[in-house]
Amino acid sequence: MTIRLSTGARNGMASTLGFQGMFNKGYMEIYTGAQPASGDAASTGTKLGVITVASGTLTKEVRATGTITITGGSTSVATVTVGGLNIIPDGAVPYNTSVSQTASDLCDAINRNGIMEASVTGAVVTLKGRPGTGVTTAAVSSTGSVTASYVNMGSGVAGTAPVNGLTLLPPASGVITKNTLVWSMAGIAVGTAGWFRLFSSDANDTGALLTAAPWYPRIDGTCGVGSGDAQLSSLSVTVSSPHSIDVFQFTMPAA
Repeated sequence: MTIRLSTGARNGMASTLGFQGMFNKGYMEIYTGAQPASGDAASTGTKLGVITVASGTLTKEVRATGTITITGGSTSVATVTVGGLNIIPDGAVPYNTSVSQTASDLCDAINRNGIMEASVTGAVVTLKGRPGTGVTTAAVSSTGSVTASYVNMGSGVAGTAPVNGLTLLPPASGVITKNTLVWSMAGIAVGTAGWFRLFSSDANDTGALLTAAPWYPRIDGTCGVGSGDAQLSSLSVTVSSPHSIDVFQFTMPAA
């Protein structure tokens, strides 16, 4: 096995996203040649096609954003609601020293609970829906003694839901596999499939070199027929030729 994980994929597996969550409604690109030395590296070789559900036209996800800006207070942020759902259900976040430190603590609490994703700059917490969920609009608010201002989901960055992205089955005995839907492509160039890159649904990941945040989730591996990390119906690709992924799975090591 020559699976290589990007920094974003390793971060996602170590957080509440997990493998299934971070690649929800993602897609796979097939390339010629040998895979790069790292999932953070730029894509190499000739792109032969894009694996989607039943070769359907892919719409990548633009993940809507909203914000919470901590402006003052003294005790705690009791709840944060997005579309009426409290996204910090494990408890209030105390006011801590300054608005920026409180915002950082709130960001950690949101990510720990895993209902939404959050990042922080100064006193501003930026919210995004989980990958593949297609959150486009939702009201943002909070309760508690800490004062804040808000930008609703979709008002910060308008969202676009993913279409024809791939999904994975729940893991069994540490192994996660493709679902029963057809994963396939029509060739866009001539060549021999050598490796693949599995991307998240995020439209901002172009496959370029990653050297700093945002660390996008990617999984690289080899292509084969009857073997390899992604097993194709055929490795020989021509323009418009149909190809399917018959087997794809990832195994979490036991030791």
